[in-house]
Amino acid sequence: MVGEPDATMQPASQDNQLMSKHRVLSFKPYLRLERRSQDGQNETEQPDHSASLGDSITSSTRIRFSVHTGGLYPRTVEALAKAGAIGIKIFNTRHIKEVYPYISELGVLDHGILYELYEATRDVGLVASVHHDDPEWCKRLTFRDYIDKGRNDAMSYQESFSKGYMYGHGMVAGLASSLYYARIAGVRLHVLHLGVMPPGANEMIRHAKFDLGQDVTSELELGTLFMTKEQMQKVGPYTYNWGYAPEHGWKAIENGVADFIVLEHAPHTREDVEPGWKDMFSVPLGMTGAQEFIPLMINAVNEGKLTLNQVAQKAAEAPARTFGIYPKKGVIQVGSDADFTILDMTREGVFRHEDMLSKSAHTSWVGMRTKGAATYGIVRGTVVMQDGKVVGSPGYGKFTPGTAASRSISNSAS
Repeated sequence: MVGEPDATMQPASQDNQLMSKHRVLSFKPYLRLERRSQDGQNETEQPDHSASLGDSITSSTRIRFSVHTGGLYPRTVEALAKAGAIGIKIFNTRHIKEVYPYISELGVLDHGILYELYEATRDVGLVASVHHDDPEWCKRLTFRDYIDKGRNDAMSYQESFSKGYMYGHGMVAGLASSLYYARIAGVRLHVLHLGVMPPGANEMIRHAKFDLGQDVTSELELGTLFMTKEQMQKVGPYTYNWGYAPEHGWKAIENGVADFIVLEHAPHTREDVEPGWKDMFSVPLGMTGAQEFIPLMINAVNEGKLTLNQVAQKAAEAPARTFGIYPKKGVIQVGSDADFTILDMTREGVFRHEDMLSKSAHTSWVGMRTKGAATYGIVRGTVVMQDGKVVGSPGYGKFTPGTAASRSISNSAS
């Protein structure tokens, strides 16, 4: 469904690099949504910004959820905040080959626009969550040393990852300028993909947080701690990262550079990913993690690498505090949602493709053994997962809006 841009809604000249002639179901400035109906007629919606961002998906969910919204046009940030966003996510990146499913128009590479997004996010009191990069650096070096030499297979990609080409050093370079712009804009900055970056990123964030007192948080992917070289070689294109230097991640957890621990989940199908054995630079990148997250974390607790307190603080409390949904979330106390995960610390398991509930129907962690598992998932006092089976009813889930949705944004501007 494709809609031509409305001339009356064209972006300002400084936004031109963010636009293409055609876009698919894309939010235009002021959240104007245009689509092509089945009979070929244009249909235009002017959403009520007081409506929840979660209205369209609440009926199918079983859990509480919040929404990050994409930061692309600075003047749409206020409307997104009013609609309930907990943060503004900014893609300061583009895929080096601009292949499916990566949408190049979502990349904010103009640092002037990036700065204006920081100003707009600051003014509504939200957090700017940023995927940093210097994509031209990544593209040039990766093409020079790999793609132009015909080195496209999965192991060549994984080598390029460990060298900081795809991705790594470019992300650190993007982070360096972003930290400065965020500091002078006075926006709260949340750094995505700390685990994917080389160790230089850890020192930059440490300096910003503890020496300069900047309001910056970061999240560390567990993939770069737990994905061994042997497992990476087994699954190939089914993981886009691996732990070539896990000691830096563990240090970031201990010294407070890493505020969150996360595990990504990109539910691409086998049909999407399998060609990556021959050309991993041209397939969707990612790994699975939604179902594997808790077993991997608790296994690390049993191995003495994490404590249960660290898991609770960095996987629940810190995210809730950062994104303004604490104490509704992230703590067990009177008045908070009765959300609990009940663990069996001794239950042993092994990851198998056939046990995965995601549409991906495979796991990047196949064959890995763990000790410790979730036996019950409880949401607002109701059991929604029991012994690996989803038992909650669709529609039980609710949208948890961000703080800016419940107050006057004009009064919150700094």
